[in-house]
Amino acid sequence: MTQRTSIHEPIIEGIAFAIIEVSDIEASAGFYKKYLGLSNAPHDALPDDLSGSRSMALQCPSGQMLVLVERATPRCFPDTGVHLAYRASADARDAICQSLNGDAIPIEHYHEDRPAELDDNCYVAAHDGNRIQIVIDASSDREQGVLGLDHGAIQASDLEWAEEFYIDQLGFQVDHRVGWKTSDYIRAQVWKDGKEDMAPGTRRLDQRYRDIPGGKPGQGRAVARPNMQVFLKMGSTALGLYLALSHEQEPSTDKIKGTPRIAYKTSRAALDHMAKNLKSSQGNFLGPEDIGNGTALYFRDPCGNFLELWCQKDS
Repeated sequence: MTQRTSIHEPIIEGIAFAIIEVSDIEASAGFYKKYLGLSNAPHDALPDDLSGSRSMALQCPSGQMLVLVERATPRCFPDTGVHLAYRASADARDAICQSLNGDAIPIEHYHEDRPAELDDNCYVAAHDGNRIQIVIDASSDREQGVLGLDHGAIQASDLEWAEEFYIDQLGFQVDHRVGWKTSDYIRAQVWKDGKEDMAPGTRRLDQRYRDIPGGKPGQGRAVARPNMQVFLKMGSTALGLYLALSHEQEPSTDKIKGTPRIAYKTSRAALDHMAKNLKSSQGNFLGPEDIGNGTALYFRDPCGNFLELWCQKDS
């Protein structure tokens, strides 16, 4: 087996853009513009594989983009922990929440598992159940709207495969784990008792096959458990991996470039290094391809999530 080589600098600099699927592109764009303060991005900023789709690119003040692509049956995973998090100042987040409350749009204040996000328990479901988290950026004094994309969270059908891929191939480091400690199981019971509100996909009820000795028939068969999660970090960028609690139909294995996906900004040297590693490990990928003013490398993780590395041509 060919040995992969390590790179001496972080591969990922941050999120360049994220693509989500929606059923009504106008309604969804209106939501992100009104509440998060996003604006129209130049038409030529759209990823090349969406040029034939009904799509729209929205821009954050940071220059990062959220790309909406219209699908008859969008893949949004509303009953899971999948979400995108945006950075905003404390004042801006308060203004966003006030605007949402004024339009009777529910805001969920889920208790967090990741210590770094204890004060960032502000979630809202946009159209089609695309979940948004708003985290506080203490360095920003912006009074309105979000600043940019902070991190993402995705599902994994096998956490061991996914963790190995993101650590060995992309260079992430483990920031926090859920489901490995007794305290995680205690919190799961607190959730079952209705004393702690947790995000979908972070807790589950396992069914026992037998009754508890001495108990009533059926009593105690539902056992609260934490869902396994791994939070990864590279610099200021984080990624949450949630163990999938049900099987989701995946795209065909020969499809390497698709949606939804997160595109990470990187250098050309790191992009070429990643392509070399994927080739040596016989991983499926496309690229590097020159796209507009940048170069892209497309691939999938072992659990079928679409990813992209992107760099500006002058990098």
